[in-house]
Amino acid sequence: MELVSIDKEMCRKDGICIAACPLGCLTADAEGFPVETANTGCIGCGQCVAICPHGALMHNSLPMQDFLPAQRDRADFASTAILMKTRRSVRTFKNQPIPRETLAELLDVARFAPTAKNTMQISFLAIADPDRTKALGEAIAQWMLPRPGMERYVDLHAKGQDFVLRGAPHLVLALADADSDWGLTDAAIAISYLELAAAAHGLGACWGGIVQRALTGNPELAALAGVPKDKAVRGALMLGAPKYRYALVPPRTPAATIWR
Repeated sequence: MELVSIDKEMCRKDGICIAACPLGCLTADAEGFPVETANTGCIGCGQCVAICPHGALMHNSLPMQDFLPAQRDRADFASTAILMKTRRSVRTFKNQPIPRETLAELLDVARFAPTAKNTMQISFLAIADPDRTKALGEAIAQWMLPRPGMERYVDLHAKGQDFVLRGAPHLVLALADADSDWGLTDAAIAISYLELAAAAHGLGACWGGIVQRALTGNPELAALAGVPKDKAVRGALMLGAPKYRYALVPPRTPAATIWR
Protein backbone atom coordinates (compact mmCIF):
# COMPACT_ATOMS: atom_id res chain seq x y z
CA MET A 1 0.00 0.00 0.00
CA GLU A 2 1.26 3.45 -0.85
CA LEU A 3 2.05 5.61 2.15
CA VAL A 4 0.96 8.91 0.67
CA SER A 5 -1.91 9.99 -1.53
CA ILE A 6 -1.78 13.16 -3.62
CA ASP A 7 -4.75 15.24 -4.72
CA LYS A 8 -3.39 16.43 -8.04
CA GLU A 9 -6.07 19.09 -8.39
CA MET A 10 -4.95 20.73 -5.14
CA CYS A 11 -1.22 20.11 -5.46
CA ARG A 12 0.79 23.13 -6.66
CA LYS A 13 3.97 21.12 -7.33
CA ASP A 14 5.90 23.49 -5.08
CA GLY A 15 8.08 20.74 -3.62
CA ILE A 16 7.52 21.84 -0.01
CA CYS A 17 6.57 18.36 1.17
CA ILE A 18 9.65 16.92 -0.55
CA ALA A 19 11.94 19.41 1.15
CA ALA A 20 10.35 18.81 4.58
CA CYS A 21 10.78 15.04 4.64
CA PRO A 22 13.72 14.23 6.98
CA LEU A 23 14.58 10.98 5.20
CA GLY A 24 14.08 11.91 1.58
CA CYS A 25 11.09 9.62 1.21
CA LEU A 26 9.52 11.81 -1.50
CA THR A 27 10.69 12.98 -4.87
CA ALA A 28 9.08 14.67 -7.88
CA ASP A 29 7.80 12.64 -10.81
CA ALA A 30 8.04 13.70 -14.43
CA GLU A 31 5.07 16.02 -13.98
CA GLY A 32 6.40 17.56 -10.78
CA PHE A 33 4.03 15.79 -8.40
CA PRO A 34 5.48 14.24 -5.21
CA VAL A 35 5.87 10.47 -5.27
CA GLU A 36 7.48 8.00 -2.91
CA THR A 37 11.05 6.94 -3.43
CA ALA A 38 12.06 3.28 -3.32
CA ASN A 39 12.79 1.88 0.16
CA THR A 40 11.52 5.01 1.84
CA GLY A 41 12.11 4.08 5.49
CA CYS A 42 9.30 6.46 6.45
CA ILE A 43 9.14 7.12 10.20
CA GLY A 44 5.57 8.44 10.15
CA CYS A 45 6.44 11.91 11.42
CA GLY A 46 3.69 13.53 9.34
CA GLN A 47 5.86 16.48 8.31
CA CYS A 48 4.88 16.15 4.67
CA VAL A 49 1.17 16.45 5.49
CA ALA A 50 1.60 19.15 8.11
CA ILE A 51 3.63 21.49 5.94
CA CYS A 52 1.48 21.41 2.79
CA PRO A 53 -0.40 24.75 2.64
CA HIS A 54 -2.91 23.36 0.15
CA GLY A 55 -4.03 20.19 1.92
CA ALA A 56 -3.03 18.19 -1.13
CA LEU A 57 -1.26 15.31 0.60
CA MET A 58 -2.49 12.57 2.91
CA HIS A 59 -0.42 9.97 4.75
CA ASN A 60 -2.30 6.71 4.71
CA SER A 61 -1.03 5.59 8.12
CA LEU A 62 -1.86 8.90 9.80
CA PRO A 63 -5.61 9.72 9.92
CA MET A 64 -6.30 13.32 8.96
CA GLN A 65 -8.64 13.77 11.93
CA ASP A 66 -5.68 13.26 14.25
CA PHE A 67 -3.84 16.29 12.90
CA LEU A 68 -4.26 19.54 14.84
CA PRO A 69 -4.58 22.93 13.14
CA ALA A 70 -1.42 25.00 13.41
CA GLN A 71 -1.89 28.16 15.46
CA ARG A 72 -0.57 31.32 13.85
CA ASP A 73 -1.10 33.42 17.00
CA ARG A 74 1.43 31.45 19.00
CA ALA A 75 3.09 32.73 22.18
CA ASP A 76 5.66 35.42 21.46
CA PHE A 77 9.30 35.13 22.45
CA ALA A 78 9.04 37.54 25.38
CA SER A 79 6.19 35.61 27.03
CA THR A 80 7.89 32.27 26.43
CA ALA A 81 11.19 33.55 27.80
CA ILE A 82 9.47 34.83 30.96
CA LEU A 83 7.82 31.44 31.51
CA MET A 84 11.11 29.60 31.09
CA LYS A 85 13.13 31.98 33.27
CA THR A 86 10.60 32.19 36.09
CA ARG A 87 10.08 28.43 36.30
CA ARG A 88 11.40 27.19 39.62
CA SER A 89 12.13 23.77 41.10
CA VAL A 90 9.41 23.72 43.75
CA ARG A 91 10.17 21.81 46.95
CA THR A 92 7.31 23.00 49.16
CA PHE A 93 3.82 21.93 48.15
CA LYS A 94 0.33 22.47 49.47
CA ASN A 95 -1.54 19.49 50.83
CA GLN A 96 -3.86 19.81 47.87
CA PRO A 97 -4.24 17.28 45.05
CA ILE A 98 -4.38 18.33 41.43
CA PRO A 99 -7.58 17.29 39.60
CA ARG A 100 -7.03 14.22 37.44
CA GLU A 101 -8.33 16.17 34.45
CA THR A 102 -5.56 18.74 34.91
CA LEU A 103 -2.89 16.03 35.12
CA ALA A 104 -4.27 14.51 31.92
CA GLU A 105 -4.17 17.90 30.24
CA LEU A 106 -0.48 18.32 31.15
CA LEU A 107 0.38 14.85 29.88
CA ASP A 108 -1.45 15.56 26.65
CA VAL A 109 1.02 18.39 26.08
CA ALA A 110 4.04 16.29 27.09
CA ARG A 111 3.23 13.64 24.48
CA PHE A 112 4.07 16.15 21.76
CA ALA A 113 7.70 16.31 22.87
CA PRO A 114 10.06 15.26 20.07
CA THR A 115 11.55 11.78 20.12
CA ALA A 116 14.52 10.37 18.23
CA LYS A 117 13.43 9.07 14.83
CA ASN A 118 9.83 9.81 15.86
CA THR A 119 9.70 6.51 17.74
CA MET A 120 7.27 7.95 20.33
CA GLN A 121 8.20 5.14 22.71
CA ILE A 122 8.04 7.26 25.85
CA SER A 123 5.11 6.40 28.09
CA PHE A 124 4.05 7.88 31.41
CA LEU A 125 3.15 6.45 34.77
CA ALA A 126 1.13 9.04 36.67
CA ILE A 127 0.54 8.50 40.38
CA ALA A 128 -2.62 10.52 40.94
CA ASP A 129 -3.38 9.16 44.43
CA PRO A 130 -1.51 11.28 47.03
CA ASP A 131 -1.50 8.36 49.48
CA ARG A 132 0.30 6.17 46.96
CA THR A 133 2.74 8.96 46.24
CA LYS A 134 3.49 9.33 49.95
CA ALA A 135 3.90 5.58 50.44
CA LEU A 136 6.35 5.36 47.54
CA GLY A 137 8.35 8.29 48.91
CA GLU A 138 8.61 6.62 52.32
CA ALA A 139 9.69 3.33 50.75
CA ILE A 140 12.42 5.10 48.78
CA ALA A 141 13.52 6.90 51.95
CA GLN A 142 13.86 3.60 53.80
CA TRP A 143 15.88 2.21 50.89
CA MET A 144 18.21 5.22 50.91
CA LEU A 145 18.84 5.87 54.59
CA PRO A 146 21.14 2.89 55.35
CA ARG A 147 23.47 3.87 52.50
CA PRO A 148 26.77 5.69 53.10
CA GLY A 149 26.67 9.47 52.78
CA MET A 150 23.01 9.74 53.74
CA GLU A 151 23.63 11.30 57.15
CA ARG A 152 21.93 14.63 56.35
CA TYR A 153 18.89 12.80 55.01
CA VAL A 154 18.71 10.67 58.17
CA ASP A 155 18.44 13.89 60.15
CA LEU A 156 15.74 15.30 57.88
CA HIS A 157 13.77 12.06 58.04
CA ALA A 158 14.00 12.03 61.84
CA LYS A 159 12.43 15.48 61.84
CA GLY A 160 9.53 14.19 59.75
CA GLN A 161 10.62 15.91 56.55
CA ASP A 162 9.94 14.24 53.21
CA PHE A 163 13.34 14.60 51.53
CA VAL A 164 12.38 12.34 48.62
CA LEU A 165 9.18 13.88 47.24
CA ARG A 166 9.09 17.08 49.31
CA GLY A 167 5.42 16.55 50.10
CA ALA A 168 4.34 16.59 46.45
CA PRO A 169 0.94 14.91 46.06
CA HIS A 170 1.71 13.53 42.61
CA LEU A 171 4.55 11.92 40.72
CA VAL A 172 4.91 11.31 36.99
CA LEU A 173 7.46 8.82 35.69
CA ALA A 174 8.68 8.83 32.10
CA LEU A 175 9.20 5.25 30.94
CA ALA A 176 11.12 3.77 28.04
CA ASP A 177 12.24 0.38 26.83
CA ALA A 178 15.27 -0.65 28.88
CA ASP A 179 17.35 -1.20 25.73
CA SER A 180 16.34 2.04 24.00
CA ASP A 181 19.37 4.00 22.77
CA TRP A 182 17.51 7.30 23.14
CA GLY A 183 15.31 6.59 26.14
CA LEU A 184 17.11 8.94 28.53
CA THR A 185 17.18 11.78 26.02
CA ASP A 186 13.57 11.36 24.91
CA ALA A 187 12.38 11.13 28.51
CA ALA A 188 14.31 14.24 29.54
CA ILE A 189 12.68 16.24 26.75
CA ALA A 190 9.22 14.90 27.64
CA ILE A 191 9.69 15.75 31.32
CA SER A 192 10.87 19.24 30.34
CA TYR A 193 7.69 19.72 28.30
CA LEU A 194 5.65 18.52 31.26
CA GLU A 195 7.44 20.85 33.68
CA LEU A 196 6.91 23.91 31.49
CA ALA A 197 3.25 23.00 30.94
CA ALA A 198 2.84 22.75 34.71
CA ALA A 199 4.48 26.16 35.20
CA ALA A 200 2.12 27.69 32.63
CA HIS A 201 -0.75 26.19 34.64
CA GLY A 202 0.51 27.84 37.83
CA LEU A 203 1.59 24.50 39.29
CA GLY A 204 4.84 23.51 40.95
CA ALA A 205 7.18 20.82 39.71
CA CYS A 206 10.56 19.38 40.60
CA TRP A 207 12.70 16.75 38.92
CA GLY A 208 12.89 13.58 41.03
CA GLY A 209 16.50 12.53 40.67
CA ILE A 210 16.37 10.45 43.86
CA VAL A 211 13.24 8.72 42.60
CA GLN A 212 14.76 7.90 39.23
CA ARG A 213 17.90 6.50 40.85
CA ALA A 214 15.96 4.44 43.38
CA LEU A 215 13.62 2.89 40.81
CA THR A 216 16.40 2.08 38.36
CA GLY A 217 17.72 -1.40 38.95
CA ASN A 218 15.51 -1.89 42.01
CA PRO A 219 12.70 -4.28 41.04
CA GLU A 220 10.93 -4.13 44.40
CA LEU A 221 10.58 -0.35 44.44
CA ALA A 222 9.76 -0.27 40.72
CA ALA A 223 7.00 -2.80 41.31
CA LEU A 224 5.66 -0.74 44.22
CA ALA A 225 5.47 2.26 41.90
CA GLY A 226 3.65 0.15 39.31
CA VAL A 227 6.36 0.22 36.65
CA PRO A 228 5.79 -2.52 34.03
CA LYS A 229 8.55 -5.14 34.01
CA ASP A 230 9.50 -4.37 30.41
CA LYS A 231 10.00 -0.65 31.08
CA ALA A 232 12.74 1.41 32.72
CA VAL A 233 12.29 4.70 34.57
CA ARG A 234 14.12 7.38 32.60
CA GLY A 235 12.70 10.50 34.24
CA ALA A 236 10.59 11.57 37.22
CA LEU A 237 8.71 14.76 38.03
CA MET A 238 6.97 15.74 41.26
CA LEU A 239 3.84 17.80 40.78
CA GLY A 240 1.56 19.82 43.03
CA ALA A 241 0.28 23.24 43.97
CA PRO A 242 3.20 25.37 45.23
CA LYS A 243 2.91 26.40 48.86
CA TYR A 244 4.77 29.67 48.29
CA ARG A 245 5.27 32.06 45.40
CA TYR A 246 8.65 33.36 44.35
CA ALA A 247 9.16 37.12 44.22
CA LEU A 248 12.47 37.07 42.32
CA VAL A 249 14.35 35.03 39.75
CA PRO A 250 17.76 33.89 41.09
CA PRO A 251 20.76 34.84 38.95
CA ARG A 252 22.39 32.32 36.66
CA THR A 253 25.87 32.36 35.14
CA PRO A 254 26.08 33.81 31.62
CA ALA A 255 25.66 31.31 28.82
CA ALA A 256 29.03 29.63 28.20
CA THR A 257 29.06 29.97 24.44
CA ILE A 258 31.77 29.31 21.90
CA TRP A 259 31.19 31.36 18.77
CA ARG A 260 32.78 30.41 15.48
